[in-house]
Amino acid sequence: KPFDPPRFQKVIDRIRQQFQRQNPPDELGEKLNLLLKELNGRPKYAERLLLHAGQRAFLLAVEKIDWIEAARNYVNLHVGQESYLLRSTIEGMYQKLDPSKFLRANRSQIVNVESIRELQPWFHGEYRIILNDGTEVSWSRRYLDRSSDLFLKLG
Repeated sequence: KPFDPPRFQKVIDRIRQQFQRQNPPDELGEKLNLLLKELNGRPKYAERLLLHAGQRAFLLAVEKIDWIEAARNYVNLHVGQESYLLRSTIEGMYQKLDPSKFLRANRSQIVNVESIRELQPWFHGEYRIILNDGTEVSWSRRYLDRSSDLFLKLG
């Protein structure tokens, strides 16, 4: 609908005045501070994932995942003796996870740091990661360089 700029400005000014009457500056400042605190306190990484298994759906706590492997456009989440298929790429999944808790070991695998039993030196500066359940995962040099801060924590 066509409108003229002076009339539009009058409407904006009326809305601004009404908003200021309902929210005095001090109260508005407090509300903004509370909102900022809430936003800063929110987790930046996923804490749970929604999974489908047969006819049911459930939430899986991310910290229960031992390791993740790529399977084309899916990822296979290994949780103890169970494994669950989730539609996502390995890179997409890694972006959702906290890098201080999960390690990108190689092109197709992510490991939960809490699930690592030992690291064994391998060929050409690479490592073998032995998980608590005995699973072996190779940690390639390409991803070792990216995880140097985490490696210092482990070492």
